Amino acid sequence: MPALPPSRKLAAGLMLLSGVTHLSQLLVYSVKAADVIGAALFGVLYLLLGTYLLTPKRAALWLAVVWPAIGGSLAVLRILTVRPNPFSLLHIAIDVVVIALCVRLLAQRRPPLPA
Repeated sequence: MPALPPSRKLAAGLMLLSGVTHLSQLLVYSVKAADVIGAALFGVLYLLLGTYLLTPKRAALWLAVVWPAIGGSLAVLRILTVRPNPFSLLHIAIDVVVIALCVRLLAQRRPPLPA
């Protein structure tokens, strides 16, 4: 298996961190709040995505562009309509960095990674 670039490992680590902090909202906010349950579900997705990024699959990079774009957009919506909170600000920052790292990796002309 080819060695993963450091930027890909960073993106994976950030996704894993984001997954943990998404889930930790269950401990901080009311578990009955719909936005908290939605955030926790994204946390599970981000943990899976972070793990997938640790494989050399090119599809993981595409998913790590699309899902954080969706999650970041929902976090902005959450800040504007439900509750401004530090979790959402952190998650938006992580999403932006992960998207940038993965777009850069996708744009590099290297031998194709397996799908």
